[in-house]
Amino acid sequence: MMKTLLLASLATAALGLALGAPPARAEPQGQTDTDTGPDSATGSGTRLGAGFTLSGNAAITNDYRFRGYSQTNFRPAAQLGLELSHASGFYLGNWNANVADNVFNQANLEVDFYGGWRGELGHGLGLDIGVLQYWYPGSDKTPVAGKGGNFNNTDLYLGLSIEMFSLKYSYSPSDFFNTPDSKGSWYLDAAANVDLGNGWGLDAHLGYQKLKNQVDMEGEGIGHYVDYRLGVSKDLSGWVLGLAVAGASASDWLPTRSGRKSGRPGAVFSLSHAF
Repeated sequence: MMKTLLLASLATAALGLALGAPPARAEPQGQTDTDTGPDSATGSGTRLGAGFTLSGNAAITNDYRFRGYSQTNFRPAAQLGLELSHASGFYLGNWNANVADNVFNQANLEVDFYGGWRGELGHGLGLDIGVLQYWYPGSDKTPVAGKGGNFNNTDLYLGLSIEMFSLKYSYSPSDFFNTPDSKGSWYLDAAANVDLGNGWGLDAHLGYQKLKNQVDMEGEGIGHYVDYRLGVSKDLSGWVLGLAVAGASASDWLPTRSGRKSGRPGAVFSLSHAF
């Protein structure tokens, strides 16, 4: 059961809120996944001079989903991200969200830090490369790793985009959310964001998570799973309303208090604003 907790930490990113806004992060920008998170698009921001810009995003949702799984036991979440970028393409950011303490064992907050470079390679092809650190203050990984300490995870990511399509690869060089012997887990995310006009947007996502030494809630080994999302959004003068359906093929990987499988298909409602 505790090993399944790891997946939860993948969260960072967030589902539901960034519907309709192209993932800027290859895990940030302000993780794609119907989620917000570093992947939540930021607004035009405030110019600080010397080529620097400060921007951000904020959102509320009825269920924080990350890579198909609920991080909040199907309950609401509030999320906030800030990003400092430079005209050269380099950026640093932070993203935060409340999570369920049974998923991350005594933690109620996810705090993500990320940094990298994004820019155009020519002919409309965009590149985003960087590193993302997930952290859960106050969490106790003892049930998973056999010793105390916080849950955390590091992802190295590489993203490509062209027009409405994006593809991102994330690799964990260390133990996956502190699960023993899980180095080398990786995630591939394909997404499309379609502008339908008049403020309407269509958002689709398909992800593949490769896992090492993980088990589901029944104690059965799980080496991979697929997650999905399909959503529609409406921009109302800068405030974006979103509705999506999200889930995962291995629906019982992470724990919940409700008894419902955390990866089961579900509706995600959201209200987000980029600034």
